[in-house]
Amino acid sequence: MPYWEWLKADRRTVLALYGRSRHGDHVDYPNWPALSALKIESVLDAFIGEWPKLELKSNNINEDSDEENAYRYLTEVVWSLSVDDPDASLPVIERLLVDRRYISMQKDLKSIRAAQIRKKALRNFEPPSPSKVVGMLDKCEVVTVEGLRALLIDELLAYQADLNGSETTSKDVFYKNFAKGERIVEVPAALRVADRLRLLLKSQGITVEPEKQMKAATRCDITCTKMIDNVRKLLVVEVKGQWHKELYTAAVAQLHERYSIHPDAEQQGVYLVLWFGPDEKVAGLKNTAITSAHELKKCIQAQMPTELRALVDVFVLDVSKV
Repeated sequence: MPYWEWLKADRRTVLALYGRSRHGDHVDYPNWPALSALKIESVLDAFIGEWPKLELKSNNINEDSDEENAYRYLTEVVWSLSVDDPDASLPVIERLLVDRRYISMQKDLKSIRAAQIRKKALRNFEPPSPSKVVGMLDKCEVVTVEGLRALLIDELLAYQADLNGSETTSKDVFYKNFAKGERIVEVPAALRVADRLRLLLKSQGITVEPEKQMKAATRCDITCTKMIDNVRKLLVVEVKGQWHKELYTAAVAQLHERYSIHPDAEQQGVYLVLWFGPDEKVAGLKNTAITSAHELKKCIQAQMPTELRALVDVFVLDVSKV
């Protein structure tokens, strides 16, 4: 760091960086390294205010002024964020997006962010074999964790439709006394959902387990497991009642950081929230603003990191009396 402090004291350092990193000059500087996301952030932080914003026209370092070349480098170096690992680059991109010094780069940063989120989601993806493709198309078989997620959301949507209108499926199972509105707590509620999913998914070779033991003696509320070519695919599900104080943080602090890190889960999961109506507390506080399951879902998603939204589905199951 002392060396960087010395280098950034001179605004012209950015020109040296540009001269060594621009396309084609790696022949002259074969050992010049690719900058990590944190180093790119440090460069931008040090020099973005030292060189004025300009309208760039040509792309010739020999003809352009120092001001043009410096500003060109600062606008181009952000694209190197796409080279680093998404786990390293996405936090940096999020910080840059909320910093008004980089407002002119927002379009590029958002494009890079989208590409990195996709790269992260597909990190462990393996193209299915021809036999898997045939099974998926002809028999609607699940062959990936993404497929498990999509199937589970479809089954939850069907369950919601039954809860809303079927003569044989009732919301009573989520209440100790339905008439008085006395609900059950999270664990038995999660068991009700797990039992429904178990019956529906068993025929597809998917095992549904409630309260599954995970790493460090933690327990995941629901897991869905399928063996594909002797490789286990695991979908983790965290269940929370709307009243839970960790309602808005559980998708990250529990589902993502404790459960979806399992290698078979490929960092994916489903966050299932139970909605008992506007009269029930929300995140431990008296509810004064949220009137429906749909509104609660939007609030939860709004507080999730952008990069997590491609990996975790939020589903709010409406079990309210009305």
